[in-house]
Amino acid sequence: MPVGYSIYRETGSNIHRIDPRTKLAWLLTFFVLSLCSNNPAVLAVVFLAELALARIARLKFRDLQAYLFLSLWLTILSTVIWPAYIHQGAYLGRVWFVDVTSDGLLYGVAMGLRITIMIVAAAEWMLTTSPQWLTAGLLKLGLPYRAGLALSTAIRFVPFLNAERLTITEAQRARCAAVGSGGPVRRVVNSAPVLVPLFSRAFLTAQSLSIALDARGLSSGGQRSSLINLRLSKADKAALAAAVLIVAAAIAFRVLGYGVLVKGEF
Repeated sequence: MPVGYSIYRETGSNIHRIDPRTKLAWLLTFFVLSLCSNNPAVLAVVFLAELALARIARLKFRDLQAYLFLSLWLTILSTVIWPAYIHQGAYLGRVWFVDVTSDGLLYGVAMGLRITIMIVAAAEWMLTTSPQWLTAGLLKLGLPYRAGLALSTAIRFVPFLNAERLTITEAQRARCAAVGSGGPVRRVVNSAPVLVPLFSRAFLTAQSLSIALDARGLSSGGQRSSLINLRLSKADKAALAAAVLIVAAAIAFRVLGYGVLVKGEF
């Protein structure tokens, strides 16, 4: 796999220096926070906290642009769908065959924000943690070496395949292929000249990677050494303690009914 393809962005911020295990704990913390509330106001605060962390990490808008646009689309889709299932709250009117209520709309926005928080949290985790440190952190947590390597390699495959898709698309357009034109059905048919070589390239890369790993003795067994020596600093320990406290408070608030807009719904 070419070395240049990586989601990771080195900015020299303090967030980048945090132990990968601490970052993983905070990733799970944001997941728990998003799941412990269905109130859009609460989830909006969590999302703003993520944006603040991105600012501290010195990430630029273009680094998060694709994830934010995906989240925006999913939020709009959620806002359209959920009013058909949530009927409590003030009646706002009827759209086609759906009786729209205020809580139905707000719940749809909340579910969109929930997905957004998870996507952005995962994006910030990958953008601020290099694959090497990610692998080292997973190994320190007791994950088998092959599993840790497979996970970090899979993360690196995402930008690699996207770059290959763009290259193949431009090559097909240079050959006057009607890629990305027409209606939905037509676009699916026109995507064949891109998908076939893309899958072929992916399988070839996976095979080359497998041969390279075997040549380096991945299957030899025994204890493997690493150039990266991870140690939890005082700041890491404080961050882990804060994550535990926040998760405990979020679960307690959920049990007590705080931060819940629609009761009886997850």
